[in-house]
Amino acid sequence: MTDGEDDILARVIDIAMELRPDSSGRIKLPTERELADQLGIQRPTLRDRLTVLETLGLLQRVQGSGTYLALPNSRFLQFYFGVALKLGFISIDQIQNAMEMIGREMAGAAAIQASNADLEALEDLIDQIAASDSLEDVVELQFELHASLARACRNPVIVIVIDGLSSVIRSVIANKVRIISMVRGAFERNVEAYRALVQALRDREPELAREAIQECYWLWRREESKISILNISE
Repeated sequence: MTDGEDDILARVIDIAMELRPDSSGRIKLPTERELADQLGIQRPTLRDRLTVLETLGLLQRVQGSGTYLALPNSRFLQFYFGVALKLGFISIDQIQNAMEMIGREMAGAAAIQASNADLEALEDLIDQIAASDSLEDVVELQFELHASLARACRNPVIVIVIDGLSSVIRSVIANKVRIISMVRGAFERNVEAYRALVQALRDREPELAREAIQECYWLWRREESKISILNISE
């Protein structure tokens, strides 16, 4: 995108900032003719720039109603990271490293912000993980545990980040669950590590919560190393 294109998009956003959002949080833009006149550009040029916003999920065209700016849902980010993983631009290890960094901060924040309802929801998820005999269900439950931890932070930015990374986080979890399923007692140790995390949250100890979730991630790595050692010995 050229500097000129960036400038037009920035000016469109500036115009939108002067307008009031509707009840759903969307901002209705002026008609294409009005917007082109305000920007001093041709309508075909404006349509090209609006298409960029539509591709990014920032713009919605509603037949018979008009054109709206709104925050995009997370599907664009999910698609972006999913494609980046498949094409090899990012790796499972890199995603896990990022997940660990974010997870530590989520745990620290949740130790301060989580409600009793949040903690009960986390405990319920852990109980479901412990009782599950399906690897697919365990993957989904472990992802939901991380998503619930994000919500317990009471920070919408963290929720958006985790939602945007959801597809690749599931890939990390699926990889780790498959590995620990091959090590006797690993699932039980994984569940106990999660229970220690919730206890640290209940105790309102941010540093202990960070250490507890880090132990969850270290457990994944330790169990993985056991499989590697077994493969080498064979």
